[in-house]
Amino acid sequence: MQMNWRRGLGISLTLSIVVAMVLVWKTFDEGTLTNLGLLEPRFLALAVLFLLVAIAIEGQRIRLVAAAMGARINWARGCLIFLSTIFAGLVTPMGMGEIPALTYLYNRAGLNLGASLAAAIVRGFVTKLVFLTGIIWLFGLARGRVQFGPVTGDLFTVVALVFAATTVFSAAYVLFPGLLQGLFAKLPRRWQQGFLSKWQQQLELEAREFDRGLRIMWGRGPWSLFRIAFLTLGYWTVWFGILPVLARGLGVKADPALLISRQFALTLALPFIPVPGGSGAVELAMAGMYQGVVPRNVLGIFILAWRLTTYYLPLLLGAMAALGSLWGYQGRNTEH
Repeated sequence: MQMNWRRGLGISLTLSIVVAMVLVWKTFDEGTLTNLGLLEPRFLALAVLFLLVAIAIEGQRIRLVAAAMGARINWARGCLIFLSTIFAGLVTPMGMGEIPALTYLYNRAGLNLGASLAAAIVRGFVTKLVFLTGIIWLFGLARGRVQFGPVTGDLFTVVALVFAATTVFSAAYVLFPGLLQGLFAKLPRRWQQGFLSKWQQQLELEAREFDRGLRIMWGRGPWSLFRIAFLTLGYWTVWFGILPVLARGLGVKADPALLISRQFALTLALPFIPVPGGSGAVELAMAGMYQGVVPRNVLGIFILAWRLTTYYLPLLLGAMAALGSLWGYQGRNTEH
């Protein structure tokens, strides 16, 4: 396991840095130096502040999801859990490490394993609902204003359809407590004997705890879910606001709606890129998406600045949080 995340981290960083530097080299000319003279450091600092605010909001959301399931964690621990989860997602292909990592960290925070998985799925489901709202807005209300371009538009259409289907799948588990337990009850009876019996009994126990956690959440009424949804919207609003602020800091004047809508499409596609962190592919995709929106002579630096803010820095903070959690866990084991 240790070697897996190290390998994923090495692959992710290497691909991202190499591709980003190639793009900077290919787009660098005399006009780039002119644009660099238009830098506004206050907006670059504001972009970093946006990132920190997003982390703070997500820490509170993770705390509220745990509270809805009956566990108490403070805001600082919620931020550490988020950063550790981000790190796990960035160093695994297609972000597959995110839900297992969040489940594990919720479990260590006091929730049993079944309820921890339920909390992780609820968090993801609320995020899907917010993104589904964005899809509806882009497809319906803003289609005339937001021009994706032929490649980005086709990508957005396909990914949006897949995303909508997975949202329905997640909704089945969240909105209908008891479904998972019912599925395990239908397992073949012959599995209840022999060496598989202990595994089946444990899985059935965790399925019951999964459904119990959801029932606790629904029993608390809609207010807690409303607050979680509100924080989710706030997080993604701040997160997508980073790109226009970075563009302004680099002296680029572009329509924020064009910047954000194309980033939205790329964010939807990111989980389908089979490379840790989408490294290499994300940089190339951005180069294609933002041609004509961002001047060519600053495009490479624009992409590098965005990755520095939304990938390298969260990766560093996430690694520190994950290692801190691991050392704390080993220390408690040593004491016992």
